[in-house]
Amino acid sequence: MDIKQMIYFKTIVEAGTISKAAQVLHMAQPPLSMQLKQLEDELGVQLLKRGHRKIELTKAGRLFYKRSLQIISLSEITLHEMKETQNETLRIGITSSNSALIKKTQDFFNQYPTLSFRIYEGTTYEMIDLLLSHNIDLGIVRTPFDQSQVNAYSLEPEPMVAVGTKEYLTPDMTSIENYKDIPLIIHQRYLPLISDYCLNLRFNPSVKMISDDCRTSLIWASSGLGVAIVPTSALLLIQNTSLIQVPLQDEGLLTSVTFITRKDEAILLKVKQFIQSFCQKML
Repeated sequence: MDIKQMIYFKTIVEAGTISKAAQVLHMAQPPLSMQLKQLEDELGVQLLKRGHRKIELTKAGRLFYKRSLQIISLSEITLHEMKETQNETLRIGITSSNSALIKKTQDFFNQYPTLSFRIYEGTTYEMIDLLLSHNIDLGIVRTPFDQSQVNAYSLEPEPMVAVGTKEYLTPDMTSIENYKDIPLIIHQRYLPLISDYCLNLRFNPSVKMISDDCRTSLIWASSGLGVAIVPTSALLLIQNTSLIQVPLQDEGLLTSVTFITRKDEAILLKVKQFIQSFCQKML
């Protein structure tokens, strides 16, 4: 007895006659009748009473039909689940200033077409909390942050960039000191970094707006509200190509994209491969 015989039996019962079932199964009637006979011989019971117009289930046939439905359904579910095991899900937490990096992962996506992704967005410290609570497999954040609870793999430091309209910016404004009297739009994540750096240079920055998202900073800069100070990676988020972009040469404002994983745990293979798609020498 095998699953194929159960499917044959189920089809016979639901079609009402062996001849109709043979048509549904795209096979000749004699082989189907032979399969039914072999099944009854193996079980040692009569499953059907053959009538001229329609078959009739015996008591054993009703029980076998019920069990066949259950086993066929379980077989289909099992097959689906086995296929689903090939579709892994990689859970990634990412900050807004890093979200543009996803555009650089197309080769990785193409390499693993069955791999699915669940993306969580938030602040660096929200990503650390999600990581430690096992809600994500990998965090993509940015320095500076407390690295004592995680493994951190950082890319090369990159400068902050001033982004705005020609009303505020010229290409030679490469130091934060050039922005003493210019309204600034700053992501709250970088406000302490920028404010402390400016204080060391003996001035308070003129913060016009504090945002929760680098995309928001760039939108408001595009509207002419002020100059957005964002990490270099965030430039990929720019929609308005007329905006002026000026990299800042202040070394104290360098930040690094950083991949974080849980300490004292083996890194998942797909996580390692994802990180290595950015830099082969990181792991």
